[in-house]
Amino acid sequence: MTKTITRRDWLTGSATAAAATLALSGSKAASQSFMAPNVNPTAENPIRAHLNENVYGQSLKARKAIADSADDSHKYAFQTLFQLLGLMAKLEDIPQEYVGLGAGSTEFLEKAAVFNALAGGDILLPTPTYGDIARFGRTLGSKLIEVPVSDDMAINLDAIRAAMTKNVKLIYLCNPNNPIPTIIEKNALIEFINEYSDQATVLIDEAYFEYVDNENYESMIGMVKENKNVIVTRTASKIHAFAGMRFGVCYAHPDIIKKMFGLFTNTLALPAMRGAIASYQDMEYQAFLRQKNKECQTIVSNMLDELNLEYVKSNANFIFFNAGRPSKEVAEIMKKHHILTGREFAPFTNWVRLSLSKPEEMQYFVEKYKQDFG
Repeated sequence: MTKTITRRDWLTGSATAAAATLALSGSKAASQSFMAPNVNPTAENPIRAHLNENVYGQSLKARKAIADSADDSHKYAFQTLFQLLGLMAKLEDIPQEYVGLGAGSTEFLEKAAVFNALAGGDILLPTPTYGDIARFGRTLGSKLIEVPVSDDMAINLDAIRAAMTKNVKLIYLCNPNNPIPTIIEKNALIEFINEYSDQATVLIDEAYFEYVDNENYESMIGMVKENKNVIVTRTASKIHAFAGMRFGVCYAHPDIIKKMFGLFTNTLALPAMRGAIASYQDMEYQAFLRQKNKECQTIVSNMLDELNLEYVKSNANFIFFNAGRPSKEVAEIMKKHHILTGREFAPFTNWVRLSLSKPEEMQYFVEKYKQDFG
């Protein structure tokens, strides 16, 4: 028998009860089901299928580490910071001086945009893609060169090549992309980086890399070791469920790391660092989440096939499909069922980005979607 552990259990310090639960369970990952699926959503507690969060929450090991950190939160956390730096380096088999830590990956994008603006450079990027780097660039007065995705909705490296100018000093590639969960073929991306990193910094945003199960995909961290002008960023906001806790990591040549962290304050909270140390080593929980994500993909894809709706095969924890009607209309109707779906992404205004939460919740979405649009 598996006891359900609630958020309150952890916050009230019932670590002993949690440990007992793990011992009683036949599978540690299975015992992570402390958050029941939301199959009776309300306006106050809707199904959150709009922000690409991990609705299962942090692993039990991470939650315990976060709760226990209160005992040391009156101290400066230098020792924990270096421990976490060492872990991030070890996990990727890269020297520690190539690693930088932050409160999410957003601050790395900010810093890259700032240094690009100081150099008077333009930013080259696909569209649509994750919007922060473009927003920062506009705010800083940088020229943006935005290249539409190809007909198959993948990032078009040839079109990006054609748009390259001498004044481009920052190239941004989100891989897998967001809101379209496509990948860039690994060999094509390596070739592109080798071709253009002498002219511009190439920033690869790998926010969703943990979810990818595709032989054509490869992380570009290996390129960091070989190339002085490549930055790879990652976030704990997705599979590690740190969207509110805030933790991220970037990998770059030591010269870039020193530049990034020599100018800006780099403050991380002890609970986030202790939680990250536990979470990044909890491989079983990550495997559990990937499996649940695949189940969600299958449920939604089956519905889309049944309704003959066009969609992009997902390499992340969300799916992008053509509803044949404005995504805003879909969002309004789904909201009546207390299901939140993604915002509009121009120019694909009829396409819906649906975050994959839990299988039971996706089944509920399918039921309501077919009820209204089937």
